[in-house]
Amino acid sequence: MTAAYRTYMRRLCDIIEDIISTQGIAIETAADWIADTIEQRGVVHLFGSGHSHMVAEEVFHRAGSLLPLNPMLDANLTLFGSVNATLLERAPGYGRVVVGSHDLRPGEVVIVASNSGVNPVPIDVVLASQERSARTIAITSDEHYRDAPSRHESGQRLAEVADLTIDTRVPTGDAVVSIPGVDTPAGGASSAVGVALINALVVEAASRLHQRGVKPPLIPTMNLPGGDEEMESLVEQWGDRLPLLRRA
Repeated sequence: MTAAYRTYMRRLCDIIEDIISTQGIAIETAADWIADTIEQRGVVHLFGSGHSHMVAEEVFHRAGSLLPLNPMLDANLTLFGSVNATLLERAPGYGRVVVGSHDLRPGEVVIVASNSGVNPVPIDVVLASQERSARTIAITSDEHYRDAPSRHESGQRLAEVADLTIDTRVPTGDAVVSIPGVDTPAGGASSAVGVALINALVVEAASRLHQRGVKPPLIPTMNLPGGDEEMESLVEQWGDRLPLLRRA
């Protein structure tokens, strides 16, 4: 019998290969939009609730990422406190509250990660961002949302309201490993795939900035000599737009 962990790792690899084969145009378009925003001295905003908040948090303030990325994190929508976050994600209008607390400007990009794509909060984040003339990108599973009804009052799903959608290719239900004799599958894939996708967007956007003759504002590791100084220079240029970088 094949070890379950091997099956899980192979399924992740299969999904990523599927993304490479099918989502190239969407990824390259999204990377161009990100590059446009940064070239124009704008900020790219990221949002995810529940486990998807990790996708937004992944590329913030870390080595190898672009500095002008603003995660629109809301503690009430994470799983740090309680499972009430699951209920809040279904609350109409709360996504607009999240967007309203950030300095989102016309033409900037907002990336919203939600594997299911059916709950009101991520959909409202997209709609509120569009009302501010932002470009919106959804990272979601087309297969899952086709099988699940929308909980949004409009009846629409995330992929139906965003300007651009990147399909995670994650199967319905998220878990990818069937264990013989066990009814419920194991091994959620959406977080690992979402993190891979957001990093892929970062490196592609950085490459495209370089091709345009623009130095990509890439974050150095601060655990090697000179890293602190490089980071300080980047923060001086962009820090006023990134509330999570403000010192208390």
